[in-house]
Amino acid sequence: MVEQVTEKRTERNGKSPRRTNVRWLIAGLLGIGLIIAFVDRANLSVAMPTISEEFGISTTMQGVILGAWTWTYAAFQLPAGWLTDKLGPRTVYAAAVVWWSLCTAAVALARGTASLFGLRLLLGIGEAPVMPSSAKVVSEWFPRKERALASGLYGAGSEAGAAVAIPLASLLLLAFSWHGVFLVTGALGLLWAVVWLWIYRTPRKQRWTSRAEADYIADGDDEEADPEERDTSIAWGRLFRYSTTWGLFSAYICRNFLNYFFITWYPTYLVNSQGFSAMDLAKYGAIPGLVAIFGNFAGGWFSDRLVRRGVSLALARKLPIIIGTLGSGTVAFAVFAPNAVVALTLLSVSFASSSFASAAIFSLPIDVAPGKGNVSSIFAIQNTGSQIGGLLSPIVIAFLLSLTGSFVVPLLFTGALCLVGAAVYGFVVKVRPLDADERPTVSADAAS
Repeated sequence: MVEQVTEKRTERNGKSPRRTNVRWLIAGLLGIGLIIAFVDRANLSVAMPTISEEFGISTTMQGVILGAWTWTYAAFQLPAGWLTDKLGPRTVYAAAVVWWSLCTAAVALARGTASLFGLRLLLGIGEAPVMPSSAKVVSEWFPRKERALASGLYGAGSEAGAAVAIPLASLLLLAFSWHGVFLVTGALGLLWAVVWLWIYRTPRKQRWTSRAEADYIADGDDEEADPEERDTSIAWGRLFRYSTTWGLFSAYICRNFLNYFFITWYPTYLVNSQGFSAMDLAKYGAIPGLVAIFGNFAGGWFSDRLVRRGVSLALARKLPIIIGTLGSGTVAFAVFAPNAVVALTLLSVSFASSSFASAAIFSLPIDVAPGKGNVSSIFAIQNTGSQIGGLLSPIVIAFLLSLTGSFVVPLLFTGALCLVGAAVYGFVVKVRPLDADERPTVSADAAS
């Protein structure tokens, strides 16, 4: 029916409609959604000093509350991925944002430790579908030759969100008290959900998308162009039978171990090892994160550029990933830096290199999925590894720091993990559909 309406519109105009670019609007919405998600994760860190003084929360309990969202976020990755594959990203993503936004706003009504802790646990459940849904959207809206850049665009929302969260929450705290921090940031998510439901449809059904753009998206994806390849999804449990699945999972543990160093111990490193003052942190502390934003775009552009030039998909994805993960190992050289400037430069190279790999990594679940019904599930498996790395990083670094009394061993260990991650991506992960070896080579009928 939709195609018939489009054809009638074309006939009435007497010419083929121009190719629109609604897909990039969709990618931008994904990026904004991720920014809001990061703001809602970080807002409590700004308000916590005030809240803890009012409620009498101990330092240890503050740490537990601040990290509580990560527990449920990691635990609900697999269910969120499965649900997104079943119901689609329009419904699941909107429901998730409404859920976590209400939990964020409800913090303004908290009356003590228990309510804060419970609301942060609920926040993690709500945010679990963010990344699996985003991957699903990219698989629906972008041909292979644009998926890495699209993934880099929404992936940059993580660095942008981390960069804006602290100043935004600080300004809200000054203007409205700590209650206003959560009411305003919660309202941002609800507004986004309304816009998302209004705009998002699949390419053929989206009102602003021309037939030319929908055809471009479909024709640019070999799987969509071949009718026999449209319904090749496999059972959820079978995904774990493949070494590539475990490679995506384990390599992301290594990679996110580094990323969470920048989220957790990085400021302490600058203060204790490089002699930064609070003013130095305010002036220069955000440099690695800001540089990393450009790393996302550069890596996505590079991977898609290779695809457009006819390079095999496997090489087009693995090359930026291996370059990025190897480059992120420069974090280890920071321990030998002669001064703070060199140390900050090396850390910026490390974080930007990790981000350079991001877009291609985010594209891998789409590239290896046997069918469209497995994309979100595979991304959720990969992202579960990400969260395990995030949970381990601050704990392991703290242990090594207390054991040795300096950041030398922790950073050397982090750099070594980057090399391990590069090896796993290089030798374990295969960039092809998981069931490629099981597919018939003659005809679809042979499968029966």
